[in-house]
Amino acid sequence: MRLSFLPILLLGCCSIPFDLGAQEMNLPSPDLPEFLARYSQGLQPLDKLYGELKDEDFSLLDERSQPLARRRIEDRQRALDDLRKSVRELASAPQGLVLAIRLFLQSESLADDLFDLSQIAYDNNREELGKRLADLLSTTDHHNALLESYVLDLAAGRQERIRVLENENEELRKKLREAAEKPRAKTSRLAGVAEASSPTL
Repeated sequence: MRLSFLPILLLGCCSIPFDLGAQEMNLPSPDLPEFLARYSQGLQPLDKLYGELKDEDFSLLDERSQPLARRRIEDRQRALDDLRKSVRELASAPQGLVLAIRLFLQSESLADDLFDLSQIAYDNNREELGKRLADLLSTTDHHNALLESYVLDLAAGRQERIRVLENENEELRKKLREAAEKPRAKTSRLAGVAEASSPTL
């Protein structure tokens, strides 16, 4: 299991105390459809590879020296289907922060799977299989770096929008307070004039 970028991601989404203008946006929104198309295309070799692992005689042993089970490969295939669903949903709603985070986390999980499988393959002297998995892992890591950047940019934009709305709300409250104070001040002045003009007994 590799170290995950999840703590960094959550920290960035919850609080982004850096200069947004100085941060380079590695994956601008207009490029997202093209990126997601490349991302989906990059998953195709993994379909073939999972199919091979599912159909072979399970000579691979897992980290507990047990035969790599068919069900485990099927679970990974289902996770791959869920990831593709997230890709489609983000493509239809590119400003969806939750969708982007979900895709990033699923893609990180895929990278962990590929890393584990590549190590299992090398441990079983399956060099060619291990290299194929390692190559897919390298591509996935590259995609994840872009996704991470995109998620942080979305979170930064959301945070900036919240800041603007809070400022606008405070300005509105200030104007309402000022508008409410004017009638009271006018009433006070009128009362003072009336008292001054009253005859003294």
